[in-house]
Amino acid sequence: MIETIKLIPQWKLLMQAAQIAVESGWHLYLVGGVVRDLLLAETRSESLSITDIDLVVDGCSQVAEVGAGVKLAQALQQIHPEVHLDVHGMFQTAALVWPQDSAFGALGVDIATARTESYAYPAANPDVSASSIDRDLYRRDFTINALAWRLTPSPDPPLLDLFGGLQDLQARQLQVLHSNSFIDDPTRIFRGARFAVRLGFEFEPQTADYIRAAISSGIYVQTAQSHSRMPALQIRLKTELKYLFQVSYWQQTIELLDKINALQCIHPTLKLDRELLQQLRLIARCLARFDPQQSIEHWQLQLELMIAYLDPSYRSTVGQNLQLSPDSINRLEDLDRVQIDITSSLSNFQSISQVVKLLRQYDLETLILSAVRCRKILPIRRQIWQYLTVWSSIQPILNGKDLQKLGYKPGPQYRQMLDDLLIATLDRLVIDRSTAEEFIRRKFP
Repeated sequence: MIETIKLIPQWKLLMQAAQIAVESGWHLYLVGGVVRDLLLAETRSESLSITDIDLVVDGCSQVAEVGAGVKLAQALQQIHPEVHLDVHGMFQTAALVWPQDSAFGALGVDIATARTESYAYPAANPDVSASSIDRDLYRRDFTINALAWRLTPSPDPPLLDLFGGLQDLQARQLQVLHSNSFIDDPTRIFRGARFAVRLGFEFEPQTADYIRAAISSGIYVQTAQSHSRMPALQIRLKTELKYLFQVSYWQQTIELLDKINALQCIHPTLKLDRELLQQLRLIARCLARFDPQQSIEHWQLQLELMIAYLDPSYRSTVGQNLQLSPDSINRLEDLDRVQIDITSSLSNFQSISQVVKLLRQYDLETLILSAVRCRKILPIRRQIWQYLTVWSSIQPILNGKDLQKLGYKPGPQYRQMLDDLLIATLDRLVIDRSTAEEFIRRKFP
């Protein structure tokens, strides 16, 4: 891989970091996904775009001090003053972010001191302590992500492959590092599914058995009964679901998660049947069409749709577990009532203005969810789509200045006049400026 890694645009930066590490008496390693992807690019003769780099600092003969990663990041910032530095957590993981117009483009570099971790109970946050590079790699999720490339000089080969990651890359399989991995952190199941679909890999048979055993054991439910905080099934799971719905291959990923029963991590009753899959496909198309600039969070609305497929009595609890916003939770609680109101009202309306008056009281998210959930009631769905695409943007042909020119004194009556004019415009009683002026003079003599 040595020739491949030297060709990446960030090679000079990595050598600068390595030199700082040598001067401080540390070893420096390139770790995780970038090593995996460089090895894959080499075997597939593919070009690789690198936007995220993970580095680990390790002591040459003893455990590196906790703040070693931050010191290295600060030294890099002195060389590259355009970079933004953030320091996170007790063990001071440092994040360097280069701007889009830098020599490296929009690049993020995370630098950490080698560490190990343990879990007080399943799905908890890990307890972390400084350690060696070997222990640091052992805490990772899959063998293909536990590869490291030493950037500092050493007589040993630069590639660290302690767990057979290179062999698993060649076999195109995902193998977990230890049997309790998914019990410790169930979000690894969701990450694994994304990796499997993105890379075209499969779960190694024993790893698939570990997933099934962790889910079927009921350990997550049992732990929830004794611990209110389960970050791996709350905020960290929400983060994984966000990643899932933001990738183009979300459908294949969620189908794989359902196949291995992993959707039970969201709720024990959640299954991906044909109807839910059709709804998820439809909302993805709708969001791309009605909100291309992403003024709303697309991934969040897709997640809400999936939660809304549960029995109403479960939705609020699941939303709270995943730490969704109050607006999302309120929407989930009110969705059935709103949908009944919209469906029953639209079935009886005879005019466009009635439809607009009803639907404009709801936010965009609620209307999209309602339309998708009315997928099989075509007249209702079409009216909501028509409102979103056409009717909601129609404005009265005249404005306040036009009314003033017609001789009407400014005042509160302008609102009523323009509202009535909008209704007439929607219902095609007014079609141009002359018919608008005639309408106003007749209605408000």
